[in-house]
Amino acid sequence: MGYELKWSDNINLDESKLRGLEERWNIRFPKEYVEIVLNHDGSVPYIIDQNGEEMTGVVEVPGKLTWSIQLLSLIEKEVLGEVISPIELAYDTLSEALPKNIFPFAINGSGDKFLFDYRKDTNEPEILFQNHEDLILESEITEEELEEKSLEDWQDETLDFVCESFAAFLKLISPRD
Repeated sequence: MGYELKWSDNINLDESKLRGLEERWNIRFPKEYVEIVLNHDGSVPYIIDQNGEEMTGVVEVPGKLTWSIQLLSLIEKEVLGEVISPIELAYDTLSEALPKNIFPFAINGSGDKFLFDYRKDTNEPEILFQNHEDLILESEITEEELEEKSLEDWQDETLDFVCESFAAFLKLISPRD
């Protein structure tokens, strides 16, 4: 089955916004992500089938449901009186519920996030998924639970492995059945 991947919007991103975020987060985004987001910031993937039909692209999370996704935009917008990009807002909202060196890059229709995990490899992050209902904050863990294992270990249990790289993630995007 040959599919062509297309992105919903041709929104050009100023590369300085992307490089500035990399500097603030002390990371380097994967090359494939950079190539896409510079030309399709905040876009939704579509699949073009062999008949030229356009369908929403979805990603199946192993052991979970299949989700349509949208890249989190790096372009600032006013949100509740603050000017912030959706990707930074997602990170600011999630950072207390994530182990260090994990950053959001896409969202599904339910508010769940797809994440870059830089803990094992700072050059090629793995891709994880986090259901918004599974978040664990430090204030939700008892002292007894923290004696059992660290906060990071508890939070790590809320994350589902999707694939080994962003390039592999792109290959997982398929038409909704």
